[in-house]
This record gives sequence, C-alpha cells and structure tokens, in this order.
Amino acid sequence: MNISDKDLKKLWGLAAGRCSKPGCQKECIKFLQANDPTIIGEMAHVIAKSPKGPRGIMEGGKDEYENLLLLCPTHHREIDKAPEGTYPEGVLFEWKAKHEEWVRKLLEIPSYDNVQDLCLAIKKILIKNNISWKTFGPESSEAKRNPISNLKLIWDLRKLDMIIPNNTRMIQLIQNNEHLFSLSEYEAFVEFEEHAIAFERNCYDRTEGVPRFPMNFVEVIDHHVRI
Repeated sequence: MNISDKDLKKLWGLAAGRCSKPGCQKECIKFLQANDPTIIGEMAHVIAKSPKGPRGIMEGGKDEYENLLLLCPTHHREIDKAPEGTYPEGVLFEWKAKHEEWVRKLLEIPSYDNVQDLCLAIKKILIKNNISWKTFGPESSEAKRNPISNLKLIWDLRKLDMIIPNNTRMIQLIQNNEHLFSLSEYEAFVEFEEHAIAFERNCYDRTEGVPRFPMNFVEVIDHHVRI
C-alpha cells in the first residue's frame, strides 16, 4: 500500500482506532503483553487497488482515506473472502459513515449544574490521557529502556484515537459550561486549548513550538474535585 501518512492518521483518528463493522467496534491495538502492544487494525480498500480484487474496477481503487475502512483482521478477511456481491461497496461506505457518526456521538457534550461535577468528568479524562502518555509516550520508562521498540508507532496511533478526541471533549465540556469558571480559571483553560490545538496540528503536520501541557489547568481541575 502507498497510503499517505495524512490519510492513515485521518482514517485511524475518525474511526477512534476501532473496527468499523457494525456491532464489532473492537479496539485495533491489542495488549497481548503489557509492554508490547500489537497493532491489529487493517486498512481495507472498499474498492480494491487491483481491478481483479474484491469490488475491483478497471482503473483500481485509490490508496486514499475516502476509499479505506479500518477493520479488525477477522472482518477484513470476512468481507474480502465472501462471495462477490455479499459486501458491495455501498454497504462498506455505509459502515464507515455510521461508525464515524457513532464516534462523534460519543463526544456529545452535557451541561452541568455545578463546577465540581464538571471538573470530576474532566479529571477522569485527564487520568486516561496521563496514563496513556506515561505508558507509551516518549518519556515513558519503556521508551527510554528500549528506544527501538514499537512504542513510537503505538504512541502515534494513541494520540489519534485517544488523546486528541479526549482533548477535544475537554475543550467542548468547558466551552459548554464556561459560566461555571472564574476569569482566572478560564485563563488556564485557554492555555490548555492553545496546547491542544497545536498538539493536534503537530500530529498531522510536524510543527515547531508546540506549547507544553499547562499544569495550572490541572491545578484548577484538582482544586474543584477536592472541594
């Protein structure tokens, strides 16, 4: 495959790193060993690259996001080995659209009556991001111990299917409930928002000068969680 880095990232991110077949949604990173996660996700062509492949056409399908579907190995084999016409391209495009809509609905944002409940919800997201960063990030103990491990690839994918969506959810939570914060607390949020926007941009196109994660944002959240 000659899939561009940008198309790969878009496909993986919008699918939240899960199989797109309805009813599956299996995570495409498996933790068969604690320090050696395995990427099982497969980027399946809706229209085969070869004219003789599944759902093939004369000119062949493109190695682009629009023609790709993230699947687990089981369902990739199932659709490609099934008799011709079992899974027509229209069905697979529908799977893709519905799966990405399912991912978007997971990010629907509630309103809160008090800042403590809001901050508790944000704190749980921060914990998930922090654990992922400590486990797979460039400063993790395993990455330092074994610089040639596959953790960099795992971290690159984790940023797309977990960190960026979680950052987006936290921003939307605060924007939808910003009246619960003081001006000084809101300033810490704006710093986090600037970090999150630059972090996401850097994941798709290498960017210099990405602001570090602002710890004062965590302090604001922790203050309200402890009240």
